[in-house]
Amino acid sequence: MAGANLPAKKYSKSAPTILRLSFVGNGNATQYIDIAQALSIVNRKFYRQGVYYYVNSIELYNNEDAFVDIHTIPDNWVTKNAWNRGFGKFQEVNKLTDVPRPKYHDFKVFMTGRHHAQHESGTSNLLPSMFGINGTPSSLGTLSDDWDYSQYTSADDNQDGVANADEFHAHMIGPHDGTSSNWTSVGLITSYADSRARPESDAQPETPIAIVEDPLVNLFDMSSEEMINDLTENLREDNVLTPYDVDYYIGEGDNQMQQVARLATSATTGRIAKASGFCVPMGLLCIDPQSTATAYRVVLNIAAGTYHGVYAERA
Repeated sequence: MAGANLPAKKYSKSAPTILRLSFVGNGNATQYIDIAQALSIVNRKFYRQGVYYYVNSIELYNNEDAFVDIHTIPDNWVTKNAWNRGFGKFQEVNKLTDVPRPKYHDFKVFMTGRHHAQHESGTSNLLPSMFGINGTPSSLGTLSDDWDYSQYTSADDNQDGVANADEFHAHMIGPHDGTSSNWTSVGLITSYADSRARPESDAQPETPIAIVEDPLVNLFDMSSEEMINDLTENLREDNVLTPYDVDYYIGEGDNQMQQVARLATSATTGRIAKASGFCVPMGLLCIDPQSTATAYRVVLNIAAGTYHGVYAERA
């Protein structure tokens, strides 16, 4: 009987999903990968950008001695809160009109100001490739009909002296791009930092200075070296401030990505390098070749899960 000699139904492949993403680059120019865009292209589904994707492992293939650094957005509470605040503001301003939202409406941001600048100059993200005979890559970039990064439309429509609405993109890492009269892209972590109240300069309530002379504190003051006074002074003055800069948030600076891997190829390794997995906030990766002069290939093995076949967590 046809179909009788088959695996049990519980072993059926319920949600076939391409989880192995290959990207071909060349030269030593910094490149960016948007995992959500890549997954959408190869799986013909809509994957949102603003989630935490996970890479099980990453590989580098190269025919020469070279190494490539892999960076992500810092994976901390600041990133999460800055993105959520940016998303909330984007939704809030869109509520000013009752125009129906597009079917694939999403909040998409750039990784860095440099990422935004490359996009504006016509340099797109690294896009996934499939392969033919002899490993010839075939870019799938033309299969992405629409992947527009989100723009804010400011109600402050006269900033530049002209009554035109001010529109600008957003990126996660680094300062704002442009000027106060004409922003081109806003750094979400910088904006979040600027909106936060700062602790008092001493960060903690001060211990009164009179404690040094307090009779009860000095009950055991029998040291000729004033030991108790010195101990008291140390406890009053040391470690009362925060163990971090209260005026600074990681990610405000241009060069504050989180390095998650360095992949180096050589003849002894068969021109192949591998590294273990990591979390990719918002699915944005920076590929930073340090000594690559010719073509190389970066392969991401995405974690499987329940979000259209991949594992992802909400911000």
